[in-house]
Amino acid sequence: MLNMRNKKFCILILMVVGFLVYSFNLQNKLFWDDDDWIKGNVFVHDFAHTKEIFTQNILAGYGLNSNYYRPLLLLSFAGNYAIGSIKPLGYHLVNNGLHVANGILIFLILLGVFKRRLPAFLAALLFLIHPLQTEAVTYISGRGDPMSVFFMLLTLWSFIKFETIGLLRGLTSKYLVGSLLSMVAAVLSRETAVLMPVFLMIFYVSFLAVDGFWRSLKKSVIKTIPYWGITVAYAVLRLTVFNFKNTINFYSQANDYTQHLSYRLYTFGHALVEYFKLIFAPVGLHMERDLPLKTSLFQWPVPLAVIIILAVLGVGFWFYRKSQKLPTTNYQLQTNLWFFGWGWFFVALAPVSGIIPINAVMYEHWLYLPLIGFFTIVAFYLVKLFDYLKSKSHSIFYFLLSIFLVVYFSFFAYQSIQRNILWGKPIEFYESILKYNPNTVRIMNNLGNLYSEKGDIDQAAVMYQRAVSIPGGNLFAQPYYNLGNIYRDQKNIEAAIEQYKKAIEVDSAFPFAYQNLAVIYANRGQLVEAAEMLEKVKKLRPTEPRVYYNLALIYTAQNKFSLAISNLEQGLGFSGGDPETEGAIKLLLTRLQN
Repeated sequence: MLNMRNKKFCILILMVVGFLVYSFNLQNKLFWDDDDWIKGNVFVHDFAHTKEIFTQNILAGYGLNSNYYRPLLLLSFAGNYAIGSIKPLGYHLVNNGLHVANGILIFLILLGVFKRRLPAFLAALLFLIHPLQTEAVTYISGRGDPMSVFFMLLTLWSFIKFETIGLLRGLTSKYLVGSLLSMVAAVLSRETAVLMPVFLMIFYVSFLAVDGFWRSLKKSVIKTIPYWGITVAYAVLRLTVFNFKNTINFYSQANDYTQHLSYRLYTFGHALVEYFKLIFAPVGLHMERDLPLKTSLFQWPVPLAVIIILAVLGVGFWFYRKSQKLPTTNYQLQTNLWFFGWGWFFVALAPVSGIIPINAVMYEHWLYLPLIGFFTIVAFYLVKLFDYLKSKSHSIFYFLLSIFLVVYFSFFAYQSIQRNILWGKPIEFYESILKYNPNTVRIMNNLGNLYSEKGDIDQAAVMYQRAVSIPGGNLFAQPYYNLGNIYRDQKNIEAAIEQYKKAIEVDSAFPFAYQNLAVIYANRGQLVEAAEMLEKVKKLRPTEPRVYYNLALIYTAQNKFSLAISNLEQGLGFSGGDPETEGAIKLLLTRLQN
């Protein structure tokens, strides 16, 4: 057994290493989705919008629809904004702190499993320093991953306490309530946490149960009933009260990927092989990976994925049979460990397997949660190998393995540091993605935005034009809209109108194109067309007071005073967080009423 000094020392090392590796991101500016999730999201800018945070989708404060409902995540951004506006330091400190806290929780949980310091420490260390984690940690809007995992691990830790010492010390209610509240917080941080009951079942069967497998599995279902209640309640709310359009469906148009479950699973097989490559050799890391659609079980590397899955199942079954025939602690532990590690890994990957057609095929940050299970297995067998070499007096191999692991882990840390540095150079970051995936429309658009912010309008226009010219890439409205803005600023109004209309064709729920068309029509005296555009904006952004005010101006100009007054009265109800607009509405309303 470890003494407290050893445990505290391990925690201290994890803290130092974790914060050191991620200290290189502390001054990285907000960019990419940070613009609409934080910088342009009015819900984040004032706690007066707390109600909206908990009742609307995460992008409603930016004027867009989204199938993400993560109120606790948005509330954490609001806390950061209240303290430091858009200064990056606070945001990164929170993200980094959550990541380090997750590493510590993994260590503490696995310490109880292994009853040894080294395997628990190695698993936590790998989790902290592996470069695949940078996408979830350094990307500020990616906070949903470390935040939800923090509450999930807290749920598990409290559940373990409830099952092991709660009954003995009369603390059952304390630990059970704490565990349930942690799961609620996890679910409100990221949707993946609805799987928490499954993770609890896996852990219970693996390490807490004392009966046989099937009896333990039945018990785990009973013990997790309150947690399943949270999952069901969340699902009902999302599909009814909080049905934010496309709760499940991320695709506006049907395609081969969405129409064929088998194709999605074959493609996931390819992604699975790529994931394992990146785990062991994390080079060439980048976002926006585009894997080709796999339509057959025999398209490479799908057969390799099948072999991997069959090997995992086969080894697990072999361990199980051995543990039944020779119920030694060693075989039983390996059986349980295999079930826990791979069960956790594949359950965590299930939401992105293609069973539900989501918005991408592969992302590095999707491994943030699964890697807990995988690194648990890796750490166990590394220590087992060390023990074997030590018992056989193979000192030279023991030494060489130690050196190899130090170098290998240092490589992981170095790669993470390099990724953190690159995240601080947005233009280079996007350009590096285009090297690997040159036809990524979203990256071209984002790169164009950066050039525009720098004042390099010509280069921005080049990127937007390149984006809208990609065959099959016309499902993204923003580059059309941005190109339209450039033409508008250059007084090429007809070209601007054309691009705004194309943006609407691509995405009829994109409010900003309607808004800019309304301005153009109003300036031309085409008041009917301007009113039509603003009415569409009002439907898409029903809580935006400025839209009501602008509509009132149009209707006033048309002598439609009753419509103008009606819009002003409606807009007044949403203007509490915008004193300037509220004042303008009241002034015009008073004038019209008099």
